[in-house]
Amino acid sequence: AAQASALAARPSGRAAASDLSTPRIPPFGPASPVRRAKLGTLSVPEVGMGTIMWATDMSIEGQRRVRQCVERSMELGLNFFDSAERYGVGDGERLVSEYANAAHAVYGGRKPIVATKFTPLPWRQSAESVVEACRASLDRLGVEQIDLYQIHMPDIVQPGRLWGITNVKDELYWEGLAECYREGLIKNVGVSNYGPTLMERCQEALGKRNVPLASNQVNFSLLYRGNGAQDTIDRCLEVGVKPMAYYPLCMGLLTGKYTPQNIPKGLKGMGMKKYIVGGIDGIPKGGVSPLVRELEDIADSAKRTPAQVALNWVICKGAIPLPGATCVRHVDENAMGSGWRLSPRQIARLDEATDRLGFDFEGAGFKLPSGKFVGYGVESWTLN
Repeated sequence: AAQASALAARPSGRAAASDLSTPRIPPFGPASPVRRAKLGTLSVPEVGMGTIMWATDMSIEGQRRVRQCVERSMELGLNFFDSAERYGVGDGERLVSEYANAAHAVYGGRKPIVATKFTPLPWRQSAESVVEACRASLDRLGVEQIDLYQIHMPDIVQPGRLWGITNVKDELYWEGLAECYREGLIKNVGVSNYGPTLMERCQEALGKRNVPLASNQVNFSLLYRGNGAQDTIDRCLEVGVKPMAYYPLCMGLLTGKYTPQNIPKGLKGMGMKKYIVGGIDGIPKGGVSPLVRELEDIADSAKRTPAQVALNWVICKGAIPLPGATCVRHVDENAMGSGWRLSPRQIARLDEATDRLGFDFEGAGFKLPSGKFVGYGVESWTLN
């Protein structure tokens, strides 16, 4: 009933699940079962599902594709979805929960596991603001407990910074997370975009309240190990915090689909061109192509795709990759990133190929690995 009430508030003209019935997707899933990983008290697939793009197209056709992705994910056991209150201003949470629960009712199997995030904002100035936001997410998700509740980023949105005025509220937010945990609103606590130092401060603060820190989600991939990313992954593993990796395919750069003859259009393409072609902003000519060739060579020998090799590399480094998917084919490809392992020699080859490139992927368009557009400009952070 709570879920139905939340969905009834959907703006008019937007797609609802009842509009999107689709035939069952043929079961042509991966040859190897999707392996599981431990994340706090949860057993999750070792490849999760990033959902940031799913609330950007609310048309009937756009949501039909999203629902197909969710159905296929549930069918393959990829039942871990990462959302946030800021994805579609709440629509992202509603859609994931609605479609995943509908798929579970039809196909059975494991129940959906949905993670979401609290966004630090200047007007959220108390621990209670975290509890209030958590309750709102509970309503949108239609659940009694959130599987994993995360702080989306450090408290970097400081509009008074121009005048030398800051009010950093990270510790208040940690207190709010602990209160959500104590009240039974959430099963597990996580953070996102925290470097080693801030993560350990958070872990210590939560520990004093007998609340374990389960996870830390950061930008991490073959093409983004610098700027403290690799150090953060390593420290997570040392202190028992499960790392998760967003942008594991660098917005498609590591899939091999982009070439100088096939550059994405629009604002994304403007930012991606230098990585694809090279010879711009200090990036050598050829851009990422030497690494893509190494991925393709290893993929051929492993009978996989470059994207699956890139995802498996993240898994081998101890993190859970969170690739996106805009069609069923992407879901199947993501699933095949699991169930096998690169050899130590293959991992070393990929590490060496990345080192030779001499640059990291800094994002494109409005998607930045270490910054957020916050209305008055861009606020950035470094993990190190």
